[in-house]
Amino acid sequence: MTRIFIFAGTTEGRELSERLSKSGFKITVSVATEYGAKLLPKSEKITVLQGRLDSAQMISVFSQENYAFVVDATHPFATEVSKEIKKACDCTKIPYLRLARNTENEENPGDSRTQSKNFFYFEDISSAADWLESQNGKIFVTTGSKELPKICRKLTDKSRLCVRVLPSKESVQICRECGISQEQIIAMQGPFSEEANLRQFSESHAKILLTKESGAKGGYFEKIRAAENLGMKIAVIKNPENLVKNDCEQGQIFHSVEEICDKLEKTVESEK
Repeated sequence: MTRIFIFAGTTEGRELSERLSKSGFKITVSVATEYGAKLLPKSEKITVLQGRLDSAQMISVFSQENYAFVVDATHPFATEVSKEIKKACDCTKIPYLRLARNTENEENPGDSRTQSKNFFYFEDISSAADWLESQNGKIFVTTGSKELPKICRKLTDKSRLCVRVLPSKESVQICRECGISQEQIIAMQGPFSEEANLRQFSESHAKILLTKESGAKGGYFEKIRAAENLGMKIAVIKNPENLVKNDCEQGQIFHSVEEICDKLEKTVESEK
């Protein structure tokens, strides 16, 4: 039975794990948190590893089984993790496949909205936080708990924040450590509909939305439409994978679960 190692933690990673396990592959899935592990599909063909790994630990784990491929299905903003995965694959000579998220508007790809007076684009969270400090009004933050320390270091008045994070102990603990009170925290699993975003943005009295360019899978466009309807300013952290040239080998980058499953299934079939 062909073994595949998947670094997940995303909707696509969970979908890929389920699809491949049903296709007869033996899957090992790595997720960072207990909450991420709970979201994975249950199958006797899926083994779950919980906890963050560096490249040395990945190499050790890879050596325990004969993996045919390693699939990087991590979040587009988890760039450091992807670097560690590539390094481990280079050392072990296991083929690296990247399941990259398409963050463009598939319905209207040319609609970047870069000319809108309410849109402000940033290459990293630090520069966005500097801009937020210069603005007035409450801020609805949807960039995740990991980015909160960088934001709070720059923001003089933390009471301006309303933060939406995953409903995990780790996420809430980070909020508390950053000085965010319970009333400022919305701990819920997304993605969210436009109506849900409208309600939460309105109830928080937010004037600014801080979000990542996370694409349809991350509920990005529903957030944008809701914020536009309310006349909010929108601060967007650009997808880092769109800012740098990807150094994967030709043909090893995939933009859908179907595409990468087709690749793996055809490869295995041709080797029989």
